[in-house]
Parts: sequence; structure tokens; C-alpha cells
Amino acid sequence: HQEHFGTINGFRLGRLPGVNVEWSEINAGLGQAALLLNSLANRIDLQFTKYKIIPLGSHSYIDDLSERKKSGKFVQLPLYTGRRHLTWDTQFNKALIAFLDCVNQFKLAIESKNQRFCLPYKMNEKKGVITDSNGYQFHVSYQVTSLEEWTKALKYMLTNLKWGLTWITSQLPDDMTTSNAIPTVPSSTVTSPR
Repeated sequence: HQEHFGTINGFRLGRLPGVNVEWSEINAGLGQAALLLNSLANRIDLQFTKYKIIPLGSHSYIDDLSERKKSGKFVQLPLYTGRRHLTWDTQFNKALIAFLDCVNQFKLAIESKNQRFCLPYKMNEKKGVITDSNGYQFHVSYQVTSLEEWTKALKYMLTNLKWGLTWITSQLPDDMTTSNAIPTVPSSTVTSPR
């Protein structure tokens, strides 16, 4: 983190009234977050329902698997923007909510393997909000919140993602996924040496 911003590989996510973060930096940060989440999902053999993350750097997007264009291709939700008036960029806002949904699906997949796993911030993907420890809710969609709240929502979402990274790296060796991990022996069947 860098003060009020969540950061990934040095890229800040969000904007503040007194701090003009360029859209190119935010887009790059969201691209890095997309790559990280996609990689973590692959490590635990998770295929997201409703969405497919396409990490392409500053032009990453999410395929909405429930919506098709007339051409038959999936609707692409861009995890990038450059618009001056972000409130009009509904596809970008939908992409942020879809990304939150994917982070939540990732969390649920880990919880199914380890019930003690708990992220610091609660997510409600249907409302597009993330809740802090005091119960305050922050929208990941820019069009319904202030710059400060939006920046905080992105920071909390990125924090949850980094906690997932920590869990994955502590539980699985580099060359393993959960499907090919060595099964653990139940403690009742372990015999002690004589």
C-alpha cells in the first residue's frame, strides 16, 4: 500500500481529489490484479462462473459468460478506461463489479478447502460493495461513490487478493495445484516409529 492507495507492482489503484493518478497507471494496476487473480485461480483449478478474466496488461477485460453480442461473442467488460467522466463508463463499472465477484468466488473456493481461511474485508458481489471491520460499505463501482470511497474499495479488494496470494503460496509448492497436491494422511492412521 502507498498511503491511501492499494498498489500492485508499484501501480496505484484509485484517485483522490488532491492526487491525480493517471488512468494509464490505474489501468496497468487493474491489469496486474487481473493477471494475479487469474493465476491464483489456475493454481487451485478454479473456473469462475459467469465470468472469464482475460489478462492483457493495461487492456485487460472480463468476458461476461452470461451475455452474448449478436455476433455470438461474449460481452467484454473492460478493466480499463480513460474517460474524463467515469460515471458514464458503465462497462468499466460493470467490469469492477465482475472482478469483485471473481475475487469472492476465489475466496469461497479457498474456504471450501480450508474453513479457517478468512479475508479481512467482506465482499458482496451482488451489491458491488466491500465492507471494512467497522461495518462501513464501499462501492467498487465509481458511479455510486466518491473518489475517496472508490479508492478505499479498490484498496480493500486488492488487500483481499493479496491475502489469497499469501494463502496459496504458503499452502502449495510452486509446481502444484490443489488437484495434484500430495494427499495428507489422516492423523489417526499415522503410526509412530518404534
